[in-house]
Amino acid sequence: MTANEPARHARLEALRRTGHVPVLIVGGGINGMGTFRDLSLQGVDCILVEQGDFCSGASRAPSRMIHGGLKYLETGEFRLVRESAAERNRLLLNAAHYVSPLEMIIPIHSWFGGVVPALRKFLRMPAKITERGAFVIKLGLWLYDLYGALNRVMPRHRMIARHDILREIPDLDPSLKIAASYYDAWITSPERLVLELALDGMAARPGNVALNHLRFRGVKGERVELQDVDSGEIFSLTCDVLVNAAGAWIDRVNAGASQSRRMIGGTKGSHLMLDLPALAKTLHGRMIYFEADGGRICILSNFMGHVLLGSTDIPVDDPDGVVCDDDEVDYLLDAFRRLFPQVPVDRSSIFFSYAGVRPLPANDASDPGAISRDHSMPELPAEGERKFPILSLVGGKWTTFRAFSAEATDEILRRLGKRRSSSTVDVPIGGGAGLSQATAPTEKLLSTIMRDHGLPRHRAHQIVTRYGARAQFLAPALADGETFLAALPEFSREEIGFICETELVLHAEDFLFGRTSVFLERPLDHAALAELVDAIGSVRRWDDAHRVMELERLTERYRKFHRVEVSAPPNGRPRFV
Repeated sequence: MTANEPARHARLEALRRTGHVPVLIVGGGINGMGTFRDLSLQGVDCILVEQGDFCSGASRAPSRMIHGGLKYLETGEFRLVRESAAERNRLLLNAAHYVSPLEMIIPIHSWFGGVVPALRKFLRMPAKITERGAFVIKLGLWLYDLYGALNRVMPRHRMIARHDILREIPDLDPSLKIAASYYDAWITSPERLVLELALDGMAARPGNVALNHLRFRGVKGERVELQDVDSGEIFSLTCDVLVNAAGAWIDRVNAGASQSRRMIGGTKGSHLMLDLPALAKTLHGRMIYFEADGGRICILSNFMGHVLLGSTDIPVDDPDGVVCDDDEVDYLLDAFRRLFPQVPVDRSSIFFSYAGVRPLPANDASDPGAISRDHSMPELPAEGERKFPILSLVGGKWTTFRAFSAEATDEILRRLGKRRSSSTVDVPIGGGAGLSQATAPTEKLLSTIMRDHGLPRHRAHQIVTRYGARAQFLAPALADGETFLAALPEFSREEIGFICETELVLHAEDFLFGRTSVFLERPLDHAALAELVDAIGSVRRWDDAHRVMELERLTERYRKFHRVEVSAPPNGRPRFV
């Protein structure tokens, strides 16, 4: 057995012995995990379960923006804008290893377009904005700067003359009149940030556990039943409060408690990764925030040397198995061609796609974009044999997860008769401890790793970029030499082994999609996936049959959820299908 297997075995054994837990959290996305960490920091005993891997739903499918919500000004959601801007600034401080400032560029094609409908929307009157002119955008950015003043760490907005923006990004549609620049932020690895919240929570309260691949089975009488997805083993326990953080599956979890109240009206957001390195280089790390057909806001950015394009906003009833469908592909590529009319792009440019379902509140709005991204916490009171209430974490957005988690934690503490002992406002997350947007702390960390463990500078920089301050725990495992993968040279077998043993990796896809962002960084061929499975199998001591199963699981995921065919040689390069 490896170090990871006894750790999970010990956690499952502890669960077998647990007849009661004060708080049970169902769902390991950003809202659930943020609440798990906060409760752990307050000394509250709790257990979190996730039916898949952590951060496997909508939390893993964002536009990778950490933003103050510029577009929410149109609907007069000033509280949400204020909170979002403040939380964005806090994440820049508390998670500096993954969250960085990002310049946003808005191409503008008119001077006064959208003034009347913008005013009507601001006054909560029916209106649809199909074009935003320079006047509307300038006013919005002025307000945005005001709301982002708390803990300001980035420049104010500026307007850019047409000839200047075309000199900087010459492929832009030349029909634009002017452009605007403002700053938000981006996150390189949301998957790892969610994982680090789990690790922080378990470190703060060692008796607390977060378990992946353990699903909520339902409520029977006064007890909650959970099931190990791999083994089928069933666990039963009681709780004082059940927190339903299942995202787009919230209604399904509540149905398992015999409650049919509709809370979720999810919308699908899809993204494409385009292999256009020359254009990505032109963007210089900036994100373009632009209007697609009908006025919907889309984004396009340089992500790790490739182009990230998104997103759609389509109501869906079933969150299982959502993919970026053909209509969405056409919509996004058409939007790209209007933005960059001279840049050739087609389906052969796509090397990855992904989709997620935003857990928005149930709503009959004809325009999905008009549904609030604010959060709420509706309660299903104790009823009949079920002696505990269910608090459902509805809505929210990546940027505001800490504030939402704090609200949930405060409500749970009130119900348990406890008081908050500490705030999470200034608490670093995981590998963000000791780091900042300044370079000095990173340089000091690099120097320490190089001196103490003999790693060359480029390798020390690679693992610090990947893990932040947590790289100091990995470095000793690499000090005696590394064997790098031939088809995936970014990783060594020693690094993969350490991550598998310490970060709750059960399957190869947990590592590839939940502990790294390499799946977005470049196309991965069959050889890379096979070698990765072999490296993980060596750590987990999988037999040949299990390794074949894990490789098939990876290629099937690529095909089914990301529309990428990853075939064994001689079929060659992965292709979008």
